[in-house]
Amino acid sequence: MITLGCVDEIPLETESFESVLVVEATITNEDIQQEILLSRSNILDSIPVQESGATVVVTDDVFNTYSFAETSSGKYLSQSPFSAQPNRSYKLSITTSDGRQYSSSDMQLTQATTIDDIYVERGFNENGIEGVSIFIDSYDPTGNSKFYRHEYEETYKIISPLYSAEEMIPNDIDFPLLPEEQPVINSGQELIDFLVTTQLREEQVQICYNTIKSNEILLANTNELVEDRLDKHRVRFIGRDNPEIIHRYSILVKQYVQSIEAYRFYETLKTQSISESVFSDTQPGFLIGNMFSESNPNEKVLGFFEAVSVDSKRVFFNYSDLFPGEELPPFYITCDFYIPDLLTVDILSGIWTASPLIQALNDGYQYYNDFTLSIHTVVYQECGNCTFLGNNVVPDFWED
Repeated sequence: MITLGCVDEIPLETESFESVLVVEATITNEDIQQEILLSRSNILDSIPVQESGATVVVTDDVFNTYSFAETSSGKYLSQSPFSAQPNRSYKLSITTSDGRQYSSSDMQLTQATTIDDIYVERGFNENGIEGVSIFIDSYDPTGNSKFYRHEYEETYKIISPLYSAEEMIPNDIDFPLLPEEQPVINSGQELIDFLVTTQLREEQVQICYNTIKSNEILLANTNELVEDRLDKHRVRFIGRDNPEIIHRYSILVKQYVQSIEAYRFYETLKTQSISESVFSDTQPGFLIGNMFSESNPNEKVLGFFEAVSVDSKRVFFNYSDLFPGEELPPFYITCDFYIPDLLTVDILSGIWTASPLIQALNDGYQYYNDFTLSIHTVVYQECGNCTFLGNNVVPDFWED
C-alpha cells in the first residue's frame, strides 16, 4: 500500500487588516526646520509605505502654530525654522489625505545638557576585536536629565588606489564590422585610438567622501548612578580592518535628553526591532507610544512625539594617528588589473564581432595608465573612480 501526502499552502491572514500609521517625530531646541516622518505599515508586514498628502501641525500652549510641508514622500519639514522652548507644552496634530485625524500627548522640552568632550582611543572591544572607540563625556549638575539617546553621522575620506587622471571613452562603433568596413590599422595604438578616445577627466574622481547615519537605537541612562554623568561612554566602535578609517574619518555625535516615557518607548522598540528600519519592523504585539487617533479610538498608531534638548560634537582622526607606521586596512574590494582583448574576430569570415575593451568600459571598468603592464589596462570601477563609493564634493565641515 502506498500512502501519498499532500501539503496545501495556506495564506496567513489577519482577522482584520490594520494599516498602522507610523510617526517619527522629534522637535528640538535647535533653531532649524524641524522634521517629521510619516509612513504606514501593516502589523504583519515590515515594508512601510510613505504617508503622503497629510496636514501636519505642531502647536504650543500659547497658541503658536508651526505648519509643516511635505518635501518628499512621507517627509515633512516645518515651513519656517523654530526651536522648542523651555516651559512650553507642544502637541502634534496630523490629518491624513483621507481625513483621519491623529494627535499626540502634550510634551515639554527636556533639560538641556551638553556633551562635554568627544574623543577616540585605540583598544579592544568586549569581543576582543582591536579597533577604535569613540567616547563622549557628559554631565548634568542639576541631575534632571538622566535619560539619553544618541545618534551619529560618520563621514570618511575615500582615495581610489588605482586612479588615472585620464579616462577612456568608447567611440561610437557599430559592431559587427565587415572586412570592407574595417579601417586600415598599422599598430596597436592606432587600433586603440579607433576604438576609444583617451582624454583628461573633466573632474577629479580620486578623492571622495561618504556620509552614513547611524541606524540603531543607542540609549543610556544615569538613573542608578550617584551623579547624572556619562563618563567615557562609547557610542561607536570601529574595527581596525574597517576601510572607513583607511585615511581620515570624522564622526558627529548627537545627544538627545529624553523624558522617561520616551526613553521607555525607545527601549522597548530596541528590544523588538529586527532590522535597520526600527519604526517599521514587525512587532510581536503592539508598542504603545503617545500618538492616538482622534477619528477612531480603537485604531492603533505607532510612534512617539517628543520635544528634546540636543547637543552635538564632532571629532576627526587619521588612521596614522592611532596606528602609526602600521599597515593600512584593506580597501573595500581587491583591486586587480585587467587587460581586455581589443577585438574579437571571427577567424573564418574576418568580421570584427565585438570589442572586449569597449564592453569593459561600458561595464564600468576604469582606465589605468600604467604602461608597465599595457597601454589599455583597466581596473574595477571602485578602484579607479571613487564616485562609485562616495561623493567627490568636499563637505562644508571637513578639515584636513
